[in-house]
Amino acid sequence: MKEKTKQSNFDECLTKAIEDAFKQLTKPFPEAGLPGLEPLEIPSLVISAGSGPVAFEQNYQELRLSGFTKISCTQAKMDFALNKLTMQCSFPKIVMDFKYDINGKILLLPVYGKGPGTITLFDLGYDLTFSLEEYEKKGSKHYKLVEGKLKMDPKKMTFKLDNLFNGDKALGDNVLQVMNENWAEVFADVKSSYEDAFAQVASGIFGNLLAKVPAAEIFGGD
Repeated sequence: MKEKTKQSNFDECLTKAIEDAFKQLTKPFPEAGLPGLEPLEIPSLVISAGSGPVAFEQNYQELRLSGFTKISCTQAKMDFALNKLTMQCSFPKIVMDFKYDINGKILLLPVYGKGPGTITLFDLGYDLTFSLEEYEKKGSKHYKLVEGKLKMDPKKMTFKLDNLFNGDKALGDNVLQVMNENWAEVFADVKSSYEDAFAQVASGIFGNLLAKVPAAEIFGGD
């Protein structure tokens, strides 16, 4: 019973610590290898074509992601026996601003254009699993990231793509209306690609932290 209580207390403290850390990242912490999250800037992101409604590759450049510091964590757990960290968190709203270049079909409708755009994810559930491996550096135990997996579950998603169809506003507005009304079907088709892409982003950030900071400073212990 004491071991269960000890583990429960540790997980509760870890959950709070992760939530607090996210909220503090309104600016970069280079000494820990952590970027600022308001916004989180990403040079490019590619979302692969789906096998159903989204029949084109989504190419985004100069991304600025906002909303990650508004995190709420319901559970975080570090399994030291398996070297596995799991986190269950949510965000009220994640806003992705970018430049896009698309050409293909969505919901059987042709769609093409390039320009600025915004995708907004509302009430986003975010379940992360990091598989780690121990190693020693300068006499201290460190972890390195072996694999990161993510499950994303938004309750709503909206699209805004300026200059669709080379500026044909009426046609662009009609297609965007269809996309926004059928957002769940659109997201479901490319869900795994979004999860892979965002998992890579999260893994890159967490991997930098692990490389710079000893395990004891992150998780406590010796």
